[in-house]
Amino acid sequence: MRRRFALVFNATAGLAVPRLLDGVLSELRGKRADVFQVPARSAEEAAERVSDLANSGHCDAVIAAGGDGTFRAVATGAAGTAMPVGVIPIGTGNVLANEIGLRRRATHVADVLLSGEEVDVRGGLVNGAPFFLMLGAGFDARVISRLNYRAKRALGRGAYVYPVLKTLAEEPRRFDVEIDGRRFDASWTIFSFASRYASVFELTPDAGVGRDRLMAVVMEAGTRLATAANLLSLAFGWLAHPSTRPAGVHVLPVGVARVGRLTTAPLEIDGDEAGLSPVEVRSEGKRVRLIVPPRYVADLTNRHANRLAYES
Repeated sequence: MRRRFALVFNATAGLAVPRLLDGVLSELRGKRADVFQVPARSAEEAAERVSDLANSGHCDAVIAAGGDGTFRAVATGAAGTAMPVGVIPIGTGNVLANEIGLRRRATHVADVLLSGEEVDVRGGLVNGAPFFLMLGAGFDARVISRLNYRAKRALGRGAYVYPVLKTLAEEPRRFDVEIDGRRFDASWTIFSFASRYASVFELTPDAGVGRDRLMAVVMEAGTRLATAANLLSLAFGWLAHPSTRPAGVHVLPVGVARVGRLTTAPLEIDGDEAGLSPVEVRSEGKRVRLIVPPRYVADLTNRHANRLAYES
């Protein structure tokens, strides 16, 4: 059982839920675990401090308390080491927490941190920088660029409604995408290790944290109507399956991809703005040891046995 934890806390992460954080810390300390805070002013500093902790052996695990951006910073520092990373999900989207079935209940989160299973999770690389969940180019990055972060903290997912509608009202902007030698003109491309988009929408059953498979969903939509159709397909789960997938949507595994070398496209990583293309995306990044509920290990085993659903 893990007893000593380093806590990396992002005080600006989405919709604040201090009650969950306080509850988890109370549960941990009630079970005689020691938790100490690791102050960090940026993602880069957080990664550096976690890397130092991983090499020092001063704790049994490090906790990312926040959203998916906080996890990325912590995982970047822990990647390639034996240091396990746990999560207290107090961000807005919490794609990772939903992906692994981590419930927002203090006793559950604390129990997982203390005695949950560990799975090796492979990350990817964006121009050499690590990412572990998702990279978006085009449509969703334009949505993120319009997002009001004060509204996000106050309204949670409701803050995305206006940016989505505003972006949908514009003509799609296409850019070039090359995936393992196959070329596309796309208006929206998602690279994902997670099977769900924005926590709740099924993106592709062939992905999944811990499955070591980076998947790309390439949408060629050249009109507002086609973009709206893709959004509806994502919302209703049709996009995830070949039999219901709209025309012009391609789902395929990724080894190496190049995005926006000829036409610039905006980017987002885990819901945060990430600048502009061109970028090279690689699936073979360092691994991080992720603490998960025991049930997720069984789920991973079942997924490995399932038939692949992407196009050949």
